[in-house]
Amino acid sequence: MARPLEVRNPRDGANWLSIIFFWWMNDVLKLGNKRPLTEEDLFCLLEDYKAEVLVEGAEKYWFEELKRSQSRRQKPRLWKAMVSLIPWKSGLVMIILKTLQSLSFVSLPLCLWLLLKTLNDGPNLDMKFAFVYVALLGLTSLIKALTTQHYDYLTELWGLKLKVALIGLVYKKVSSVIM
Repeated sequence: MARPLEVRNPRDGANWLSIIFFWWMNDVLKLGNKRPLTEEDLFCLLEDYKAEVLVEGAEKYWFEELKRSQSRRQKPRLWKAMVSLIPWKSGLVMIILKTLQSLSFVSLPLCLWLLLKTLNDGPNLDMKFAFVYVALLGLTSLIKALTTQHYDYLTELWGLKLKVALIGLVYKKVSSVIM
């Protein structure tokens, strides 16, 4: 059976549960477990991950920063243009994920302490509280694991996007100076 030239990106049509647990990657991971992946096995990039789109966006924000800095008679700041490249929704998601990760990191020892305190009550042991603390411990661990994975994924993804955009800007600048 011949494979199509461009394999559709499974992240594009994934539901929220698939996104949370990274199930959209399962097919590629299973295939990579059976044999080394080739270029034909990989799916195409989403539109906003493509270098052309990223460089165009970075160039647009850089020119806006140049105009702003000239009107204020200040030195242009590349970091301002790069920060503008990250959508506010993505930044908000990263802040929420980092906050949840930090809260779960702090609450895990607290849940464990409450569980151990309940188990040490001896004859006054209340099993309802013990089960609640075990469930809370499990839920907190799950939240910590999911938020850590998604935060790391998003920061790596945005790091790569910014790198591609900067390389494209430098390339355009160098090729314009040479010509």
